[in-house]
Amino acid sequence: MFSGLAQKAALKKIGLPSDTFSQISNAFNGDTSPRPPPNKLKKSPPTNNNPNDTSNNDNSKSWFSVSSLPLTVQPWFSPPPPPIPVSTPPKIGDLAPTDPDRVLSSQLGSSGGNRKTIVVFLRCVGCAFAQQTFTDLRALSLQHRDLSFIAISHSSPAATEKWISLIGGKGSNIKLVYDPSRKIYASWGLGTGGWGYVLNVGTQVNGFKTKGWLGGKVAESVERTEGFSSVRRQEKGEGVEEGMKMGNKWQEAGGRMR
Repeated sequence: MFSGLAQKAALKKIGLPSDTFSQISNAFNGDTSPRPPPNKLKKSPPTNNNPNDTSNNDNSKSWFSVSSLPLTVQPWFSPPPPPIPVSTPPKIGDLAPTDPDRVLSSQLGSSGGNRKTIVVFLRCVGCAFAQQTFTDLRALSLQHRDLSFIAISHSSPAATEKWISLIGGKGSNIKLVYDPSRKIYASWGLGTGGWGYVLNVGTQVNGFKTKGWLGGKVAESVERTEGFSSVRRQEKGEGVEEGMKMGNKWQEAGGRMR
């Protein structure tokens, strides 16, 4: 009951209908069952008046484009699964997982010798919870010069860099790693959370109390510098999944000392 009320409150806060998440989840999972007529948040499939032309009859294509929504709304929609299976999270004493492209692994290897490294996986940029995580990490990095610090973002590089500039910069002792494909997240056991992860009562109460939501400012900057055209997105070569420029609230965050 309470999770349902929290869900409705969160949806109302961003101006979305109460059944939006279930519809988008079905679309991402390839559900092609009949749906109600399009409303203001839905795009009608293209009309094909030529019965011999089957180019628009591919039911595997999503009937909805999350990228058509404002950047500040996109993080609320459940993302597609990462391109690799989500592994079991490492336990205390385990070796650091090896990510498929060795992006993080190479950073850990370059930290040198037995120097300990704190690795933090961020939530979406603009999120007040991610902001608190990063500012705490930055303060810790200034106190412990004998440690290495790595922050991993699944938001686009442009959005991440703008967000970090708005919260005072990353400091000299933190390395940033970009993981828009979320392969590193998955290899370290971080997948997407359920309803309780995002919309439980405690999260919603703390969210309404917390200040520092910078999503709007980040979105404005990204829109100014990149625009919405698919051509411009391809030219940037960021490899960001549809609707993932600002990251995603369903993606689990985490931290680990290696």
